[in-house]
Amino acid sequence: MTLATPTRQRIHGGAAGALLDFSVDVNPFDPPESVRATILSSLEAIRRYPDPQAQRLRQAVADVHHLPMESILPANGSAELIPLLTQALRPRTALVIAPTFTEYEWALDQVGADIRYVVSREADGFCWPETLEGWLPPLDGIDVVWLCNPNNPTGVAVSGERLLALAARCEETRTVLVVDEAFVEWSEAPEQISVADAVPRFTQLIVLRSLTKLFAIPGLRVGYLLASPTLVERLRAHQSAWPLNTFAIDVGAQVVTETAYVARCRRLIRQAVEHCAAGLRGLPGLRPFPSDANFILCKLTTSSLSSSELCARLAQQGCAVRTCDDFTGLEPGRFIRIGVRTPEDNARLIAALHNILATGDAARSHSLRASCEPKANCLSPEAAGEATRQDPWPVKESQNAR
Repeated sequence: MTLATPTRQRIHGGAAGALLDFSVDVNPFDPPESVRATILSSLEAIRRYPDPQAQRLRQAVADVHHLPMESILPANGSAELIPLLTQALRPRTALVIAPTFTEYEWALDQVGADIRYVVSREADGFCWPETLEGWLPPLDGIDVVWLCNPNNPTGVAVSGERLLALAARCEETRTVLVVDEAFVEWSEAPEQISVADAVPRFTQLIVLRSLTKLFAIPGLRVGYLLASPTLVERLRAHQSAWPLNTFAIDVGAQVVTETAYVARCRRLIRQAVEHCAAGLRGLPGLRPFPSDANFILCKLTTSSLSSSELCARLAQQGCAVRTCDDFTGLEPGRFIRIGVRTPEDNARLIAALHNILATGDAARSHSLRASCEPKANCLSPEAAGEATRQDPWPVKESQNAR
């Protein structure tokens, strides 16, 4: 299936503004305390060039995934890996499971690939059908299949078992399968959907991981790729001489050991997603979809307001959300994506949405605000208190620090 691809929005970052930013999908809590300590301890090392092989980071990631170092390729954020893959592999024909992260299409466009689409249906909650036969086309002649799990922007997760079946099909046709697991750690059971540990069994499987989103360090830009040593060597030849700076290498090697931090953030985010979604379901003209990630896709069900108009009006009330007009396979003007933040922030967004979508309904507004008050329902009192403190982590020294 070939679809017209909307204009892509590709820019994030810059000076911090006055808006509460729900348009990004980064951990809303503070980074692990070990990040600051690691940066300070690495200051003297900036007098020297960084390790071009990033061996310390590669070894740390290899230990986490129980893979050889030769299967690890660190990068300047997982976003660097996406165009790196297309530049190195030069696919002529690609299959993208849409709607999904627009950078895949952008990178494929840069090398002139013929992009074909398989579109998950809104009527099915954007879930894959029970059988892939008749939905997924034959893979003969397809050079690369690209997907995100859990998917951005739908938040839908596919079981690892189903992905391994797809990986086996790709192996038969020598089709590279790229699985972007940037949001896998936000799911309820990451081990049930990740295929990272299957990399040694499939020569055509590539798994992407992001550290910046999970550990709240997007300014450092750290990510990595898992693949067969042959593929890693081929891709490394297309990287710059020093793809990662010293701070990124040292911090990345440290944070991958922060298992307690990850477990705690996952628990808080899962609770926040659940309660934020409940508040969104109470709004007129808005339909939130279930999510296994740290964001929620919503559809505007009223024709009186477009997604861009809603985003503009929310900005006037101090909240930024992402319009989804640039996602192939989503109806333009109908969808927004909300990155879940702290309970207080989420309650403020829901109140702003209510003011726009149900203006004048004072009784409903009062009821909705009360139902979404963090101290009452958004998280348990203990979790809400922990999640909204200036320093949400009471243990002052990382148990995993060097």
